[in-house]
Amino acid sequence: MPLADLWPVLGVGVRTPLVELFVPDGDALEPLARLAADGIYDPQNQYLPRIPVGGWEDVASPEAERRFLRYFWAAFADWRPEKWNLMLAARVDGDLVGVQEIGAQHFAVTRTVSTGSWVGRRFQGAGHGKAMREAVLHLAFDGLDAERADTAAWTTNHASLGVSRAMGYRDNGTTTRAAEGRRVEQVNLTLRRADWTRSSRGCAVTGLSPETAAMFGL
Repeated sequence: MPLADLWPVLGVGVRTPLVELFVPDGDALEPLARLAADGIYDPQNQYLPRIPVGGWEDVASPEAERRFLRYFWAAFADWRPEKWNLMLAARVDGDLVGVQEIGAQHFAVTRTVSTGSWVGRRFQGAGHGKAMREAVLHLAFDGLDAERADTAAWTTNHASLGVSRAMGYRDNGTTTRAAEGRRVEQVNLTLRRADWTRSSRGCAVTGLSPETAAMFGL
């Protein structure tokens, strides 16, 4: 019996003309872990405060790869219909370029998801982050019938904020956080289904079934 038959969300994916999102198997996890360990922050953007994504950003190999793998596996080990986080690898033209996450709490009631992502340092600046976001929104709105998608970025991260706003997100207040020993402001943004502008041409969500829906709490 295929593993996805036992854990159906392993078969969930999204394919668009620009990017493919999929749950990485053993063959993809190794290069993905190395990509994460190579760095996810642009060293030229030191003005952006950093909060560690999974705890691997400031340690050397092979501990960095091991911490990424623990972070990845923990998302599935802690999965419950009431609280889940789906980690999807992003592939462009055969290259693994980063990770796109989508998660929710009590999704059946809230119909709200949150998203986050990172792109490997050597693939940054090519528009992959926007393509990944567009793809995961197809999963949220077309696949899971979400009504709202939340995201966030630092007030100084103008590129990320510009992408979100261009895609229809609206500002939803700020949150004060601590990063690298200083106080920083995070902008919260929300995209409602009615404000989502998208082109479904060439886009496909795969792996959804009644069994998958049950794991998402539906």
